[in-house]
Amino acid sequence: MPSRKKTGMFTAAFLTCLASFGIICVVLATQQWVSSEVHFTGTNSNATASLTYGLFSGTCGQVVEAGLLVPDKFFQVSANLRDTKARSTTTAIIVILVLALLVSLLSSGFTCTNAVSNPYQTFLGPIGVYTWNSLCG
Repeated sequence: MPSRKKTGMFTAAFLTCLASFGIICVVLATQQWVSSEVHFTGTNSNATASLTYGLFSGTCGQVVEAGLLVPDKFFQVSANLRDTKARSTTTAIIVILVLALLVSLLSSGFTCTNAVSNPYQTFLGPIGVYTWNSLCG
């Protein structure tokens, strides 16, 4: 049985990895990464346009003249990206988030196992425990 200090350290690392996993899941699931409202004022009318971008989809809506509402239009973000740089940035964000999700899941597995077992289970040697926890963070 590991000492209380090491059990506490690995338990804290396990909880940190679970929190990291939860945050990454929330980031992947959120629908409002960027939102904006633009107000137009003319001589005869006023309008407000709202735009919301998520990682995968977005909405665009418009309110004209004191409550006349144009229905929201839903769109896929990747279908509207024509610039190669913007498309590759979005793809890189998704790949990095998925890799971070996998690393945090793997790290939480190792730290949970190491909190209750003796000798410690490592991947890539004793430095591996700290490496996976650092990557998870």
